[in-house]
Amino acid sequence: MTRVFLSHSSKDKDFYINIVVRNLQKYVTSDNFVYDAITFEKGEETNQEIIKWLEKTDLFVLFLSSTALDSTWVKKEITKAKKLLDNNNIAKLFPIIIDENITHEDERIPKWMKDRYNIRFFSKPAVAARTIHNKLIEVSWIKNPRLKNESTLFVGRNEYIENIESRIDSFEKEIPTALIASGMDYIGRRSILRNGLVKSDIINESYNMPTVILDEHQSIEDFILLLLDLGYGDSKDRFSLINKNQETKVNMIVSMLQEMKTNKEILLIVDRGAIITSHTGMSLWFLKVNQELSSKNNGITLCVVSRHKARFEDLNKCKSLYATHVSQLTDPERSRLLTRYSRVIDLDLDVEDIKFVNSFFSGMPKEIIYTADYIKHNSITNFKRNTNIVSDFTDDQISQVYKKYENDECAKDLLVLVATFDFVSFSLLYEIIDNEEKYSRFIDEFISRGLCEEFGNDGEYLSLNSAVKNYVLRQKNSMNLNFTKKIKKHMEDFVGNYTGKDEKDEKDVSDIFFSLRRAMTDGVEVDLNFLIPSHYLKSMKELYDRRDKDLEVVRLAKRILYNEEFLDPKISHEIRYFLCSALARLKKEEFKEEVQRIKGPDHNFLFGFYYRHVGRDEEAIKSLLEALRVRPKFARAKRELVRVYNNNKEYDKALKLAEDNYNENKTNEYHIHAYFQCLSYVKRDTLSTEQRIMKGADLLEDIKKIDSEKAKSMAKMMEIQYAIYFKDDLCEAEKLVDKYGHLSKKDIFLSLCIFDFYEKKENKIQLKKIIDEMQSKHSNTNSSFYRDYLKCVAIYTAIEGNFQKAEKMIDEINFSVAYKVDLKNKIVKYKNNK
Repeated sequence: MTRVFLSHSSKDKDFYINIVVRNLQKYVTSDNFVYDAITFEKGEETNQEIIKWLEKTDLFVLFLSSTALDSTWVKKEITKAKKLLDNNNIAKLFPIIIDENITHEDERIPKWMKDRYNIRFFSKPAVAARTIHNKLIEVSWIKNPRLKNESTLFVGRNEYIENIESRIDSFEKEIPTALIASGMDYIGRRSILRNGLVKSDIINESYNMPTVILDEHQSIEDFILLLLDLGYGDSKDRFSLINKNQETKVNMIVSMLQEMKTNKEILLIVDRGAIITSHTGMSLWFLKVNQELSSKNNGITLCVVSRHKARFEDLNKCKSLYATHVSQLTDPERSRLLTRYSRVIDLDLDVEDIKFVNSFFSGMPKEIIYTADYIKHNSITNFKRNTNIVSDFTDDQISQVYKKYENDECAKDLLVLVATFDFVSFSLLYEIIDNEEKYSRFIDEFISRGLCEEFGNDGEYLSLNSAVKNYVLRQKNSMNLNFTKKIKKHMEDFVGNYTGKDEKDEKDVSDIFFSLRRAMTDGVEVDLNFLIPSHYLKSMKELYDRRDKDLEVVRLAKRILYNEEFLDPKISHEIRYFLCSALARLKKEEFKEEVQRIKGPDHNFLFGFYYRHVGRDEEAIKSLLEALRVRPKFARAKRELVRVYNNNKEYDKALKLAEDNYNENKTNEYHIHAYFQCLSYVKRDTLSTEQRIMKGADLLEDIKKIDSEKAKSMAKMMEIQYAIYFKDDLCEAEKLVDKYGHLSKKDIFLSLCIFDFYEKKENKIQLKKIIDEMQSKHSNTNSSFYRDYLKCVAIYTAIEGNFQKAEKMIDEINFSVAYKVDLKNKIVKYKNNK
C-alpha cells in the first residue's frame, strides 16, 4: 500500500490540516495516510510511534508554517525523514508552505530542502490535497511500474499530438488558453490532449487534471460552483448567482482560473452540451472567458472534450482557442494498442489471435482495453465463442451490457440510484448505500465495464455513462425503498441546515446540485440565494416528463425568467422551450405570446405541437414540415409529424416517416411503437396482408427485447392490436384483454387500446366502465388526453343509439376534418346495424 505521512503543527489543524484530510479522504482511504488524529492511538504520539510510521511511509508531506518550523516534533520528523529519504526508504518528500507570513527563504527551513525543492505557497487546502494525491500517484508508479504503463499507455495519434505541440509553440498566433478535442465518447480525446500537454512539457505524466462535467442544461453558474468545489475563489461567491450579470460571472471565472494557473493546474471539462452544441455552436460565456484569459496572457488553462465539433466562426471569434476533431483509431493503431496493452497485462496472444480479435473493433481505445482484460480473465477460446462482448461494450449496444445485471436486484438498485444523480460523490453515495458490501462491490465493476466513469479533482465523483443513464432511466424501475427514505431525509436535512457559510460543514457540489433540485421538484421551499438557472431547468424537465405537472412547470419558468437579463441565452432558450411546451399541452392562449421569443426550427416545431393539441392538424403539419426543412434530422419533429399525419388520415406519409425513424434507431421503443401503429392503420393496397403481418411480428419481437417498463406496457398493447388489426382474430384479442385488462387503470394508452376492442364487440358495459375510469383524470381541458376522452364518450353515445347527440359531440371536438369524417362514418355503421 502506498502511504503518505502528514507532518504538521497541531496549531495548524483547524484552519488547514483537517480540511486537507477531509479532501484526501475523497481520493484515498484513511489507511493510505498517517495523521495523528486518525493513526496514532490516543496518548501514543511518542518518538517511537512516529519513527514506526515514518518507516512505513512512501511520501513525506511537510506543511510549513511559522508554528511548524518552531515545533520540536516537526523538527524531529524532518530529521528522521531526511535519513530515510537518503537511504531510499522514503520515495518522495513534498514540502509546501501554508502560512502566508513566511517564504521559501525563511532561515528556519533547512538549506538542503531549499536547494533540492521548489517550495511554494498553497493558499487552498483543497488544492494542496489534490497535489498530494498526484504525488501519491508518482510514488505508486515508482513502486509498481506496471501501474504507470497502464495509466500512460498511448498508441498512434502522432498527427494530433504534433499539431497540438506545433500550436503551443507557435509565435505567430495567440498563446492558446484552451485546447478542445471533439468526437465520439471513448475515442481517445482526453488521451490526445493529455499527451499533447506532456509532449509540450506543460504537465508531467503523473499529473491528473482536475475534471468537471457540464451537461446541456448547465451553464456559467454551474461552472462557477464547480470551480468553487475545486477549491478556488471565495465560498461567498456561491450566493445570489442568479442576480449577477454575465460580465460579473465571467470575471469571477477568470479570477478563479487565474488562481488555478498560479497553482500550476489545468482544468479538464467534459462537455456534454453546455459549451458546444451541434446547433447553436459555442456558448458566448465560454468565448468571453477565453478572450479575457487571452488578454491577461494566462496561457493554457483549460482542456475541453466535447461530442460536437467546434465551428470555424466560433474559433475565429477567439484566436486563443485550439480545436481538433478526433476520428476513430485506424486499423494499424488498433492492432498496435492491443499488442502493447497485452504486454502490459502479461496476456500472451499470437499474431493470428491479434488479427482475429482486431477484426471486431470499431476504433474506440476503451473497447480494446476492455476486450484484452476480458480475454485475460477468461481465455482467447472463450472470446472466440463470445465475440459479441465487443459490440456489447459500445454505447449503441449498452442494453446488452446492462442485461448482465437484469436478474441481480442489488446491481439494478445501485444503477437506478446512480442514475438519479447527474453525478455523485463517493462519500454521498456510500452514505446512501450505508457502505453495504452487497452494493459497493459493484462500483469497480461498473467502472471497468464502462457503465460508470470517475471525475473530479482526482476521481472523487461518479457518473453513469450517458448512454447507460438514458437506458436505465427508460426502464422506469422503482428505486429501492430504503434508498428513497435516506435520500428524502438527506434532502430535508440539507435544506433545513445548510447555510453555505461554515467551512466545516462545506457540502460537495454534487450534494448541492442534487438536494436543491430534489427539494424544488418535491415542492419544498428553498432559499433563493442558493438557486441557479440549471436547478430550475432540470426541475422543469423532470416535472414536464411527469405529464401532469405542466402548471408547476409554467410557475417555475416564470419565476426564473423574471431574471432573464442575467441568464445565458442558451439556458434562457431552453427554459422558455419548456414553458411553451407546457403552455401548448395546457392549450393556453398565452403560448402564442411566449413562443414569439423562440426563433428558427424550434419556433415552428412548438407551433406544430400547439396546433396538434388544439386540433388544428393541417396547420400543425405545415409548421412541422417547416421545422424539418430547416433541420432535417429533427427527431422530435418527425415523431410529432407521424402523430399528426395519423390524426389526419394521411397514413402513407406517416408510415414512411415512422419507418425512417425506426431504421435510424431500432432499439427505441417509441420509434418501434409508432411504426407498428402506422402499419396497423395503413391501407391494404400499400402493403399486402402477408407483409403487414410479418413486419408487425418483427416489431413485436423488437419491443419485447427492450427491458423497460414503458416497452413492456407498449408490448402488451401491441399484442392486442396485432390480434385485432393484423390477424383479424378477435378471439385471441379477447384472451389478451382478459390477461392485461387489470393494468389499464394505470395506463391510459392500454385503456384506449382495450376501448377499441370493446368498441368492435359493441360491449356497452365494458365501454362505460372504461369511460368512468378515464373521467376523473381526463375529462378536463388541461389533460393531454381530453380529446381522446371525448372521442370515447361520443362513440359510446352512438353505440347506445343516440346518433344525433354523438354527431354533435364530434362536431364540437377539435379534430381534423378527415378524422371527424371517419368518426361519423362509424356512427353511420352503427345506425345501419340497428
